[in-house]
Amino acid sequence: MCKRQGRREFLARSVLLAGTSEWLSSAILADDVLERRKPVGLKISCSSLAFSDMPWDKALAAIKKLGFRYADLAMFEGWTHVSPSQLTEPEKLGKKIAEVCEKLAIEPIAIHANFRPSKDKKFPGLTASELKYRRAIWEHFGRVLACARAASIPLINVQPGKFFAELPRQVCLDNAANVMRVMVRQADQHDIQVSFENHTGSVAEKPHDALYLLEKVDGLRLDLDFSHVVANSIPLKETLPLLKYVSHVGVRNAKAGDFNVPLAADGEMNYPLGDFISALRQARVKAFVSVEYFEPKKRDSIPPLKKALEKLGLSSQ
Repeated sequence: MCKRQGRREFLARSVLLAGTSEWLSSAILADDVLERRKPVGLKISCSSLAFSDMPWDKALAAIKKLGFRYADLAMFEGWTHVSPSQLTEPEKLGKKIAEVCEKLAIEPIAIHANFRPSKDKKFPGLTASELKYRRAIWEHFGRVLACARAASIPLINVQPGKFFAELPRQVCLDNAANVMRVMVRQADQHDIQVSFENHTGSVAEKPHDALYLLEKVDGLRLDLDFSHVVANSIPLKETLPLLKYVSHVGVRNAKAGDFNVPLAADGEMNYPLGDFISALRQARVKAFVSVEYFEPKKRDSIPPLKKALEKLGLSSQ
């Protein structure tokens, strides 16, 4: 029996206990919306990171105005529209996101979250060993998960943390795996996936480390960002073992040593974007390919990158 059938049977049994068809109708509708927002093949989305200088609803409106139907909503601690630690009414915000998205006719397909329960600028993220930090991260993740549930958003993408000198390399990897394992178990109960990004400077920068995390945690998925592959001079072929785990893709212009290169109006990329897209297609990856500039001053790069992806046969609708 597939997971969705199991969820439907659970909903039907629950309504018998609840004694109301209204509750069942609402639950099934949310389930249908969640299913609709899962990727089928490759389609284009746009991240709200480049619109972090405005409220989240204005950011989604701006994304829609650029011709996107699908959007990723950023919740980075102390930076973007919403900080997870300050998300005191997650269900209320989720319902508001759902209302705004319905009005705009835009589909929120992922939340990108970063957790920082310590004010220490050197805080390593998910690789931290202290139990108090792990508990705080799990609590803040729970808030983001509750928001995603209420808004019917099928994916939460997290930053996997960093290596740091006080701990052996392997311990850092295992710490990140242990934290994300709890996240995956919590999210899986609601048919929501958890992924992590292969960000430069993180424990997942190198393909073999990313693969270790994916094999260590059942159900964990990958947000493969092409720009970090290019910036770290990693050959495309080294990423091929990762493709079966990909549920989201990030893309910007990039070059060796720089993962955030502006894109001119002519859309001329510094690397063969078509080769990356072909690799995804050959591996039959189902994912949204997100235009993911993260600085407001580089928003002008979004339209030409969208056009470059459309030329490769991807749709933003």
